[in-house]
Amino acid sequence: MQTNIYLGIAWLIYGAIHSFLATGTIKKTFPSKYYRLIYNFLAIILIIPILYLQITLPSVKMMLSSLLSQVLSGMMMLSGVYLIYVSFRNYNLKAFLGIDFNEPKKKSELQIEGVSSVVRHPIYTGILLFLWGAFGYFTTESYLITAIVLTIYIRIGIYFEEKKLVQEFGKKYEKYQKEVPMLIPKF
Repeated sequence: MQTNIYLGIAWLIYGAIHSFLATGTIKKTFPSKYYRLIYNFLAIILIIPILYLQITLPSVKMMLSSLLSQVLSGMMMLSGVYLIYVSFRNYNLKAFLGIDFNEPKKKSELQIEGVSSVVRHPIYTGILLFLWGAFGYFTTESYLITAIVLTIYIRIGIYFEEKKLVQEFGKKYEKYQKEVPMLIPKF
């Protein structure tokens, strides 16, 4: 259990650094042309040791899993990956990755089509499906800690992201907030 606490702390530190790097102050530090590329590069470099720790950490199984639970959990993980993939259709992938050096920066538009018409944050929904599916599949303490810490981090991140989106898009985003759920679709 003690080594799993280190994993939780590592995720918290990663979240703090990731959020700090996304602040307006830091964005102004780097030339705007390269900020997104540097941000993504650092995010990948910093997550690699945590993922290595996640995979190699000895962790106790919390419950027995059956073939049915593993199939359902695997379906959750695949659904999460698919949702993330589909969600990226609403974005300029080159801009998101930070590799659109020659394109002039356009004012962003509020994307409310496709899966964004069902939930406001489909990428985060996909990540959460994957995380909790991974816990259901592996059923270990380390996957539970990862799912809990990252769920809390994502929820806090959404709070700040939505404040920024309200500032950027005003009443249009406030109307969108009232009409479309945050993470879990209405049925």
